[in-house]
Amino acid sequence: MLTRRRLLNGIASGGALGLGALAALPAARAASSTLFGASKLRNIHLVLEESFWDPTPLTAAGVEQPIDPRFMKLWAESGYTHALSPAFAGQTANAEFEILTGFPLDRVSVKFEEGFNDHLPALPRILRDIGYRTVASHPNSPGFWNRLVSYEKLGFETFWSLPDFKQDDMAGPFLSDKSLHAQVGEMLADSDDGRPVFDYTVTFYGHWGYDASKFRPQVIGTKSHVDEVNAYINTVHYKSREMMDALAHIQAGDPDSIIILFGDHLPILGRQFAGYVESGFLASTFGEFTPEMYARSTATPLMVIDGQKGPLKLGNVPMYRLGKILLDLIAYDQPSMLDLALPPRRTLQDMVLRPLPSVVVGYQPDGFDQARVCLPDKPGAEDAEVIAWLNDVKLIASDIFDGRQYALRGLTT
Repeated sequence: MLTRRRLLNGIASGGALGLGALAALPAARAASSTLFGASKLRNIHLVLEESFWDPTPLTAAGVEQPIDPRFMKLWAESGYTHALSPAFAGQTANAEFEILTGFPLDRVSVKFEEGFNDHLPALPRILRDIGYRTVASHPNSPGFWNRLVSYEKLGFETFWSLPDFKQDDMAGPFLSDKSLHAQVGEMLADSDDGRPVFDYTVTFYGHWGYDASKFRPQVIGTKSHVDEVNAYINTVHYKSREMMDALAHIQAGDPDSIIILFGDHLPILGRQFAGYVESGFLASTFGEFTPEMYARSTATPLMVIDGQKGPLKLGNVPMYRLGKILLDLIAYDQPSMLDLALPPRRTLQDMVLRPLPSVVVGYQPDGFDQARVCLPDKPGAEDAEVIAWLNDVKLIASDIFDGRQYALRGLTT
């Protein structure tokens, strides 16, 4: 059996690696097909919703739930599953990197912009190799966050960006989700070649600025003293409605498809987190965060819909685990690079780990109340296993993304 330590020793020596439980791939790979019962390749629609978050903790705003009740009903069925982001109020591309590669980031800098090796066996390439058509869509400049280059390296065969979309329904400089979803659907239908599709869409509406428009006027008043809170609550009202309209359209024509909806990070709400501070949700600086504040600061709504079975109850899901869940849903049971960062189940099985800049947050499988914060630069004795896992993952990541990729030999040898 190939343990994480043996894998790391193999990287260090440049030696050949045998096939086995790759890098702490213990019982965690309990046959996917048994777990989910998938029997064929289904279309996959993954929608990253810009700055999508549930603002009801903003009690100072004095408003009722602005999110579309259709979403809230489905989210409740999921047990209020959350995605745990590596980013706060920006760096969308780092959330994307984690989902597509299975590796956590604990940095502010954007990995897409730093570059990495070509032809990585990431989620899009895995899906492409087993017969999927892999399409990424984002109505921004193709070079922003170096997406054009990064998407190709990760295995997308098509990238529809700003030049491919009609700018016909705008909120400030941002194409509405309503128009984006409609145009993506039309382009997918017009270019259908018979293969199942991995439809990966990154929305733009909901970005900071939270512009109102003729078709999306401000309809909700708040008591907040922070302008961004007022604007954001109205934006999420419209954004959630357009998301659910798109979901209804997908499900009507493709009821067995896998659909994943989630926010990439919490929204920007004023300087020094003012919109959060006035409600006691966060402190004004990261240095003043309690463990629970750190835990809440990463968590966005996540809904994974398994066709006609409905939303899955997944608890707290770090974004670097989301791609692995997707592969499980299609019963992909081969070793992949998305397995390599799995924490050792035997020793950390009751903890969900979320690396962030300067800290690692440890969650219970559900909820935020019992979160723990580990400081990698000042670890306590109880943090030894977490630090060992983080160091191992960073070494493997350095080898795969920037080095000679010895770790990947264990996937095929």
